[in-house]
Formats: sequence, structure tokens, C-alpha cells
Amino acid sequence: MDNITDTFNLEILYNLLPYIGDTKYLVIIFCAIFLVIFILITIFAKKNAIKKNKDVTRKQPNLDDIIDKRDIKVSDDNEFVDVLVAIEEEMTAIRELYVGGYISKGVYISETDRLYEKAKIFGV
Repeated sequence: MDNITDTFNLEILYNLLPYIGDTKYLVIIFCAIFLVIFILITIFAKKNAIKKNKDVTRKQPNLDDIIDKRDIKVSDDNEFVDVLVAIEEEMTAIRELYVGGYISKGVYISETDRLYEKAKIFGV
């Protein structure tokens, strides 16, 4: 009885052999579709990650936004540090403009004096 079942199963497999050659194309097509979908998902994931990173980065405050001559109050240490960082960044930017030859020595001196006056308010 087992011989008959085995023979019958082999006969079914032999009948399917001509179709195996056709399935190669189906496997290749499915692999190609899977690869394209994987690449698209990867691209969209990277774009979303970049977008999230841009949203997460903290915007550095502008010195003029932080310090107003009329209302000079620093309520906590973080704002004080923000003021100092903003002054430092502006000083660096002005120095780069002067070294690069974009501004004259007089403009450089007047801008550094202006920033010094703002820093002097905080006792720096």
C-alpha cells in the first residue's frame, strides 16, 4: 500500500516538473517587487528621521531677541547661558566677517563694543 502511495505522489510531482521552470520568473518578479518596496520604505524612513531631527534641534536664540534694553531680566540660569552663548556666537560671526574682509575695522570695533556693552549688563 505504501508503494502505491509513494508511486502516486511521485507521479504527481513528475506532472508538476514542467511548471517549475515557469515559477522561476514568478520568484524573480516577487523578489524584485519586495526589493523595490523595501527601498521605498527605507527612503521614507530616512526622510522622516531627518525631518524629526530638524524639529528636535533647538533653535539658538538671537541676542537681540533675548536682550531688550527696556526689559533686561534673566529669570533663570538657562536664559543667562543662552545670553552668553548668543553673545559668543555673534562675536565669532563678526570676527569671521572681519577676517574674511567683508567688514572694515571700524565696523568690527563698533560691533564688538556693542556686544561688550550688552555683556557688561550681565556683569560678564
